[in-house]
Amino acid sequence: MARPKKIETANAVSRRETLITASAKLFNRLGFQRTTVRDIADEIGITSGSIFYHFDSKEQLLEAVIEHGMTSGLSIVEDHLSNLIGPLSRFHGLVLSHLIALTGPPGDAHEVSFREWASLPKEARKRLRALNEQYRIIWVRELTSLKKHRLLKSDPEYCRRGMIAALNWTPAWHKQFSKQQLMKVSDQFCAFALNMSATDFIEQRKNE
Repeated sequence: MARPKKIETANAVSRRETLITASAKLFNRLGFQRTTVRDIADEIGITSGSIFYHFDSKEQLLEAVIEHGMTSGLSIVEDHLSNLIGPLSRFHGLVLSHLIALTGPPGDAHEVSFREWASLPKEARKRLRALNEQYRIIWVRELTSLKKHRLLKSDPEYCRRGMIAALNWTPAWHKQFSKQQLMKVSDQFCAFALNMSATDFIEQRKNE
């Protein structure tokens, strides 16, 4: 008896996601060039040839890994911002969600994107820049709101660049953060960007 198409599709999606997760882990640990298709197959217990049912090449798999990190990060950010109103609360939510994405399950994919961007084919980089632009727009929007409320003194775009560069180094401090630690780190980053003390930032955020 033929298997129902819905089950086959679900299994294919699950296998593809497993491949992306395993590849992100190996690309992060070994590097893209040193990781072989066999390494990835062995990691999840399948044959090397099975990978090419889902991806045409290792480069296409790298693109899928980086895309996963970007889409996961966007989803986390949008979820955190959905219930926040005040400009300080939204700024804190933006920073916190960025840190959650970096230190959570999508973290390997983000690390890979930092290190292996140049390994992507030109067309893949072009496609992924569209996703990156969505994230840039979110940051500039929130920082511009802070500027309008006279809470940010610097240029929103330059602030964004500096903030993201600094935030992306956070996993180098610790491999794991508790929720409480992430909240504290987020407060410190926000206070620094706005030239406030962390105590003043927290008080103003809570009183919005």
